[in-house]
Amino acid sequence: MTNLNIIAKPYARAAYEYAKENGVVDQWLEALSVFKALVTDKNVLSLISSPIYSQTQIVSAIVDQLTGKVDQKILNFLMLIAEKNKLLIIPQVKNLFEEFKDLASGNKKAVVILAYETDKALLKELKDKLAKRFNCTIDMDVKIDSRILGGAVVRVGDAVIDNSVSGRLEKMKNILLS
Repeated sequence: MTNLNIIAKPYARAAYEYAKENGVVDQWLEALSVFKALVTDKNVLSLISSPIYSQTQIVSAIVDQLTGKVDQKILNFLMLIAEKNKLLIIPQVKNLFEEFKDLASGNKKAVVILAYETDKALLKELKDKLAKRFNCTIDMDVKIDSRILGGAVVRVGDAVIDNSVSGRLEKMKNILLS
């Protein structure tokens, strides 16, 4: 399966550049958030996957309802994606659009996966170190996953820092089997 981020990136970049040039970044982000919620709804998803209606027909019905309420350029963007039969990339387009916005404002989002809950002081120290390493402000999203056994896995943009016990064991296994 193709990584949808690869397909979505040019769309997200074009949307972000247009929105930035026209000073409507927040408006576009809000609209993309609504479209993401719509496309990930199981009823709409089954409609998109159905051979009965084309993606263009589905979006035309949505556009008819939103004309006058949402900027026409946003609706045109949605129609373009539908014409290419790529509505399923909308969630990735929204996420990448948000990343472009954060990057332009000097922010990056870090997803931190820990094996268990930890104290706020340690998280603050980690946040400060990540901010120094990536030379930006960091917004952390902390998740707990006991499958990593211990340590942490940190994702900032495309960078992944795997300092988990399960990651180290996997590396050892690969070394021993090679």
